[in-house]
Amino acid sequence: MTYSDSAELHINLTALQDNYKKLAQHAQSAQTAAVVKADGYGLGLEKVAQALSESGCTVFFVAQTDEAITLRALLPEATIYVLNGLPAGAAADFAAHKLRPCLIDMAQIAEWQSYCRANTPLPACLFLDTGFNRLGFGETDIADLAGSPDLFADWELALIASHLACADNRDHPMNAAQLERFRHALSQLPDAPASLANSGGVMLGEAYHFDMVRVGIMLYGGAATAKAEDALAPVAALRAPILQIRALSAGDTVGYGAAFTASTEMTIGILSLGYGDGLGRHFGNLAPAKARFMLNGHPVPLIGRISMDSLAIDLTDSPVPAQAGDLVEIFGPNNQIDDVAAQGNTIAYELLTSLGKRYNRSYS
Repeated sequence: MTYSDSAELHINLTALQDNYKKLAQHAQSAQTAAVVKADGYGLGLEKVAQALSESGCTVFFVAQTDEAITLRALLPEATIYVLNGLPAGAAADFAAHKLRPCLIDMAQIAEWQSYCRANTPLPACLFLDTGFNRLGFGETDIADLAGSPDLFADWELALIASHLACADNRDHPMNAAQLERFRHALSQLPDAPASLANSGGVMLGEAYHFDMVRVGIMLYGGAATAKAEDALAPVAALRAPILQIRALSAGDTVGYGAAFTASTEMTIGILSLGYGDGLGRHFGNLAPAKARFMLNGHPVPLIGRISMDSLAIDLTDSPVPAQAGDLVEIFGPNNQIDDVAAQGNTIAYELLTSLGKRYNRSYS
């Protein structure tokens, strides 16, 4: 049962599928894999993965082993890579669930090779660090790998991958530097399919595509570059109901810390949404720029601090009188998620993956 005092989160699976197809077109001849980590970027792994599979996606990336095992139960035939690598002692479980680890150090290669030698050759990814300094084999390690071809015996090198650090900025010199390092690494290693581009990397052009691209945020309607026009169709729409309309007099304060003081008579609305639902406190008066939401097609600013379960908006200048029960769009088709995130000094990734569990969720 759903109730009118809960915020509504609608996920447009048709838009998700359309976004996948458009990204696949951008990727041209490269295979397009989907990144569905963090519960499908907060939108529900089961629905998201199934929709992408129906759109023709056959390769998926997650971060953690538990995510991969859950995904395997949903998509028995999919190719699933685990970005965090192979946890110690997990080779047998990876094999049982037909998972492909992104091997990130020599110990992981040794374990995977040992298991495969005793059983059967199985595929895995070799993950390289080309300047991100997060996970993977660095320059010295790559030289060691190149000098030890026996390390690639008894298992299948199915993919060599790396990750771009600055693909959201097309003009950043790091992009070209990583591309050159990746090409140099590939020239030293055994021949295998290669993958460098994330969503932003897809938009950098064909030179970054190699054999496979791994798309994430753009699938879900966020912009992966500094250009808003690169954003695809919105997938998630979050709306919260007005619980109460209140009249303020000059000098009245709103919320914890009395962080907002009315300078004149005002009309405000109290929404059923707070940091307990994933909209962080930094969106309130603590932010450098206060967030603006949408009511009946018109912007309404957030005022005061965000509480765990509620927040306040200024309805004083709203051209259409509001009433309790009206739904205010936090982000969605009329209020782009990247714009809202920027107003809270954050990014769309964080907004999506912070979404709480209290919403009335619906899919279409």
